Amino acid sequence: MEENITIEFVKEWIDKHNLTKDSFDRIMNDLIYNSGHNYIDNPYLRYWLIYNTYKFRGMLPVELTDDQQVAINNAKKSFEKGADLYDCAIDMMLYDGLTDKEWAKVTVAFLLWAQEQEEE
Repeated sequence: MEENITIEFVKEWIDKHNLTKDSFDRIMNDLIYNSGHNYIDNPYLRYWLIYNTYKFRGMLPVELTDDQQVAINNAKKSFEKGADLYDCAIDMMLYDGLTDKEWAKVTVAFLLWAQEQEEE
């Protein structure tokens, strides 16, 4: 009997294994070499990941440090109160102490989150 893999199932699987964008290469390597049974123990999930690689990558959250999480939380609060993306970015930048590379990661994570909110 074929099991239907849903987006919700994949999201729960990602959460269960604490996967992030940094995990993507490892998961794809496991798929290519048919290893990774610690993570991919469902053959239907394995096929779903192969045929939906880009969708899967987009579902993986960006791993953030505590400082980055504080910055993104400021922006999320503003967004949920109805602020536009520009004002949210300003609120995010009020948190000081991140490098340019860390800011880039926070910005990407926030924009992905905001896009998800708009789709719901």
